[in-house]
Amino acid sequence: MNQLLNRLLLFLTGATTFAVINYSFDFVLYPFALYKLGVVVGFFSMMFLSFLFCWGYFIIYDYLKRDFLGIEFSKEKMNDIINNQNRVGIKLLMVKVLRKSNAILFVFLSIYFNPFVAVAFNRKGNFAYNGLSAHDWRLFILSVIISNGFWATTVFAGLSFFEFIFKLVKDWWQAFG
Repeated sequence: MNQLLNRLLLFLTGATTFAVINYSFDFVLYPFALYKLGVVVGFFSMMFLSFLFCWGYFIIYDYLKRDFLGIEFSKEKMNDIINNQNRVGIKLLMVKVLRKSNAILFVFLSIYFNPFVAVAFNRKGNFAYNGLSAHDWRLFILSVIISNGFWATTVFAGLSFFEFIFKLVKDWWQAFG
């Protein structure tokens, strides 16, 4: 019971810290950089910062040798479901589909989470905090490009929409106010 409680507290602490950092990066720093630096310079600046942040996560993750986000636990459970011959049903189907379509899972994790999660989930082995192989580095760089391309496009569209609405309201206010 004590090990389960420790694992749960580690996950809650890690996931909360991870979420605060990521939401601050994605919803505060990213829009600010694109707005102040422009789309091109802002994009490349944020892509570089994203690379550094996620690489820092790997350094901390491998140094602490702790699964503070439940990534290794999830990989272990997926492998248990696949390897257990008595399992049938939706869980087995979902896990097999996810494992068969690594590219789709990789893109999903890159966009929905970040490059650290996408690559950590795709690393070989469970609970093997062994750094990044050459293959992992290629995946990491690809994930940085995918996630930042998606996020920059989303943020740019959002900023453009709000700029359009602001101009529309301002013009309306001047015409009738």
